[in-house]
Amino acid sequence: MYVMDKVRILHFSLLCSCICLNAIAEPANPSAVTDLVHRADPQANVEYCGSVSTNHVDYYAFVMTHRELSGIVLAQHPAGKAPTIADADTSIFPVGDDPQRFVARPVLETIKELLRRRNLKSNRRVRQATPAQLLEISAVGRDIDQVVYPVSGFRLQSDSTREILRVLRTGSAVSVDPKTAPPGSIIVSPTQFSGSGPIFLGHAGILGWDRSIYSADARYEGRFTKNFTLTGWLTRFSGTNGTYAFVIRARLGGQAPAP
Repeated sequence: MYVMDKVRILHFSLLCSCICLNAIAEPANPSAVTDLVHRADPQANVEYCGSVSTNHVDYYAFVMTHRELSGIVLAQHPAGKAPTIADADTSIFPVGDDPQRFVARPVLETIKELLRRRNLKSNRRVRQATPAQLLEISAVGRDIDQVVYPVSGFRLQSDSTREILRVLRTGSAVSVDPKTAPPGSIIVSPTQFSGSGPIFLGHAGILGWDRSIYSADARYEGRFTKNFTLTGWLTRFSGTNGTYAFVIRARLGGQAPAP
């Protein structure tokens, strides 16, 4: 068993090294892939971050920014086939064992390195950041955690809108109607996309007393600010992404609420 574990580790390390070398070389970005991502949201700004090559598939990473929103888009181009959008969200993609649903771990690790380099190069604010913050494109979850955790003991621990929605649905949060949500509610509209487009980047924020929503804003280097009214959010997202609201219970007697 010990020998087999060492063989698996060696195989994984060699695969990572091979993929990383291809990514560092940054082969040319095919126009078909670029056109696909631009068509997926014609009003967005699209920034190419680099590529990852495997034996049968080339992956291309982009940062997409649309007004207040920003996210990551991963396009895949299998040999002999048309390119498609493999994933898109406000944060790096999850890892899983099903190759039909998840990007392989070595590919994912190389994408993280591409994002880290991009952030170090383009954003002075992240140069003193933690390793996790160096990978952020949109800190929607971290900003919410900084407000919610001190009073509730609850953390999202993710910047992915899809993961944020999953955590809220399966945790101790209480689902409420977004139209009548009370102040302090977490509002989330998860990213939606299809393989050939379109892409509708999602977002998440906190509802304030004045019925405004406070969230990370790509127009101001991702700073947490008041950038939507609740009515404006519903108009923007409900028809494409869906909008969900949740109330987090406050601490009782200094203790985090029970699940």
